[in-house]
Amino acid sequence: MNAQNPPPPQGGPKPPQQPQPQQKAEPDKPQGAESGGAPEPEKADVIGGSAADPLGEEALPGAAAAASRIYRSTVSQHGTGTLISSGSVGTMNFYSRQAAERVLAGPLPEDQLHRLRQVFQEPADYGEHREQLRAGRLLVLYGQPGTGRAYTALSLLDGLTGGRVSRLDPRTDLDGLDDDQISDGHGYALEPSATGLPDETGLDRLCELLGRKEAYAVLLATPEPGDVLSRSGRYYRAHTPAAQTAVLEGHLALELADKAPELYERARATALDPDVLEARGLDELRPAEAADYARLLARHARDKLTHDELLAECRKFAENQAAEWFAGGVRSETPERLRDAAYRIAVAVLDGASLSAVAEAAEVLAWELAVTVDPEATPGRPLFSDGVDARLVSARAVAELGTEEVGTEEVPVRTVRFGGEALAPAVLGHLWQHRHNARGPVLRWLAGLCEDDRPQVWVRAAVAAGQLCRLDLSHTVHELVQPMAQAERARRRLFAATVLDVALRSPEVGTAIRALIGSWARYGDEHLRWTAGAVLGRGRATETDRESLDLLGGIGVWEEGRLRSGAAVQVAHFAGAHPEPRTLRRIRAWLSDERRPQQDLGLQSTVYLASVPVTDLWNQHEDLEGYGDWPLMLALAAVRPALAPELAGLLWTALQTPRSYEAAIETLSDWLRGSADQPWADRLERFLPLLVHSHDDRNRLLALIRELTEDPDQPLNEQQVRRLWGAVQGASTP
Repeated sequence: MNAQNPPPPQGGPKPPQQPQPQQKAEPDKPQGAESGGAPEPEKADVIGGSAADPLGEEALPGAAAAASRIYRSTVSQHGTGTLISSGSVGTMNFYSRQAAERVLAGPLPEDQLHRLRQVFQEPADYGEHREQLRAGRLLVLYGQPGTGRAYTALSLLDGLTGGRVSRLDPRTDLDGLDDDQISDGHGYALEPSATGLPDETGLDRLCELLGRKEAYAVLLATPEPGDVLSRSGRYYRAHTPAAQTAVLEGHLALELADKAPELYERARATALDPDVLEARGLDELRPAEAADYARLLARHARDKLTHDELLAECRKFAENQAAEWFAGGVRSETPERLRDAAYRIAVAVLDGASLSAVAEAAEVLAWELAVTVDPEATPGRPLFSDGVDARLVSARAVAELGTEEVGTEEVPVRTVRFGGEALAPAVLGHLWQHRHNARGPVLRWLAGLCEDDRPQVWVRAAVAAGQLCRLDLSHTVHELVQPMAQAERARRRLFAATVLDVALRSPEVGTAIRALIGSWARYGDEHLRWTAGAVLGRGRATETDRESLDLLGGIGVWEEGRLRSGAAVQVAHFAGAHPEPRTLRRIRAWLSDERRPQQDLGLQSTVYLASVPVTDLWNQHEDLEGYGDWPLMLALAAVRPALAPELAGLLWTALQTPRSYEAAIETLSDWLRGSADQPWADRLERFLPLLVHSHDDRNRLLALIRELTEDPDQPLNEQQVRRLWGAVQGASTP
C-alpha cells in the first residue's frame, strides 16, 4: 500500500474549525534532540493500530466484543435489582417455616384438617394419585420440599379415610412396623429422615400390612440427583405443585372470608402490582410461600401493612430461601449438601450462562468447599449417580434455550437462570453476611473462573465479585481485587477492573473505590495504573469527566508513554460512554502539546477512536445502543453530528503525521473494505469529504480507493467504488 500511497508531506492546510491542529503533532524529531538527549528507539515513533484489543491474546476471535456484550447484558438485564445493597440484608428467619410445618407423630389436629380442606388446591395429577392410593394402599410421592407435597399427601388420606389421618415421626423404622402399630382404616403420612425409604421388597411388606388393616400410607421422598430408577417404581409418583394462582386465591379467600368483597379484589390487584412483584423477586411461589404471600396481601388490604412495609416483607421471600438453603447443622456439610450448595452458588454467579458452564463451575466449587471442610480429603465427582436437572430443580433454577458466542458467531445452547431475579443477590448476600468461612473457597473459585476463556464465565464471575465488593469492600479488595489488578495477564486485570466498576454503582462504597482508583492511577505500578485506566475508561470512576481524562492522560504519558496504548484505548472507550465535546477537545490538546509523549497519546487515542467498534465498549452511552459493530468514530458522528468536523479533524491530523500515518491509513482502509452492505456505509460517504482540505488530500483518498479496487484478494465492488469515488470527488477544497 505504501508504494501507491506514500506518506503525505508534513505541511498542509488546517481543517475547518481547528485552529492550527497539526503543527504541534507534526514534528517527527525526538524532543530530546535539541538538548543533546539520545533519540528514542524506532519502535516508539510508530503509533499502533492493532493493539486496541487487550484480549487479543485469546484463542477465539471477537473476545473483547463478547466480553463487553456479556458485561452490559449481565449488569443491566435485571436492572439495579441484581446489585446487592448492604441495607437489603437484614436479620433472616432461618427456622420459622420449618417450625410451623414440622411433621409430628400423632393424629392431625382438627383445626389443621379444617384449614387443609378450606385452602387445598388439587394439582393436575391429583386424581391419578388418589386412584393409585385407593387401589394399592401405598403411594410414594416424590418432589422437592416446599412444593406442597405434605398438603397433597394429607388431602389424599383425608379423602379416603374420612379425616382419620396421622403423621408418623420421621425417625420411624418402616421395616419394623407390625399390625399393632397400624390402626384400622387410618391414613398415615411420613417423610423419613436419616433412615430413608425401604427398598421395593420393604414397600411390598408395608403394603401388605396396610391391606390387612384397610389403612393407607403416603410416603414423601426427595429424589436424589441422577436417580431414575425410583421414577419407574410401582409405588412412586412425581408430585406436581398446584398452580400458584389457584393456591394464592384460595388462601386469600380464607384470609378475607369475613370481610367485604372489595377487600378481596384489592388484595388480588395488589398481588399483580409491578412494584410488589419486583420486591417479591420470585417468578413462581411454592405453596407455603403463596400462603405467606396471601397473609401479607390480606393484612395490606385491611390497612394493617403500609405499601412500603408490604414491599419490605416481600423482599424477605428470597432472603428466607437463601437462609434455608445454607442453614447449618450436622448434615449441612456432607458431600451431597456441599454439592447442592455449590450448584446454587454457581447459578447465582453465572445466572444466564450455559448449563454446561454452570454445571462445571459448580463441580469445581464443590471441590473447593469439600477440601475446606476436610483438608485431608480427596473429593471426587459422582459420575452416574448425579443429575444436573435434579440439581437445578433443587436450586429453583430454570433451563431454557439461549445462545452463546463462539468466536464471532452465536450458537444455540441450553442456558440456566434462577426462577426469580432476587435469588442471586440473596444467595451472595447471605454467604457474605452470615457465612464467613465460605468466603475463602468462594473467592478462590471466583479467581479460578477468570482462567476460563469463555467471556460468559469470567465476565459474570467478575460482576458477581463486584456485588460482593459492595458488601465488604476491604476484605474483597484485599483478598481478590488487588492481586488480580497486579497480575501479568490482561484478562485478570480486566477482571479486577470489572469488579470495581460494578461496585462503583453503590453509594456506600463508591467514594472509597474512586479514591482507590485515583491512587492507583497516580502512584501505582505499571499493572495497577493499567487496571485503573480500564476502570476510568468505563466512565464512572470519577466525579467529573475532566478528572477521568486527567488521570487517563497521566497514565498514558507515564514513563515516556509506557502505557500509551492501554490508556489511549480507554480514552476511546470513555468517548463511547460520554459522547461529548470535552473528550475530543482533550485529544486535540494532547496533539497540540509541545511534549512528545502527549502528542503520541493524542495520535494513539485518535487511531483507536477510529478503529474500536461500538460492540467493544463496556459501557455504551444509551444513544449508541443499536449501532452494532459500527466504527466508534462514525457512530459518534451519527449520534452527535455537530462533532463530525472535530472527529474528522483528529483523523486528518493522524493522516498528516508520519508516525501515525500507517495506523490511520490502515484503519481508513478497513472502513472502506468493510462498508459494503453495512448500515454505516452512508455515514462513511458523508464523513470522507470532511477529510479533504486540499488536492493532495483528495488524491490520497482516491489513490487508496483505486488500490483497494485492484486488491487481488479482497477488491471493492463496483457499487462501493462508484459511491466512495463520488463522495471524495465531490468534496470542496479551498
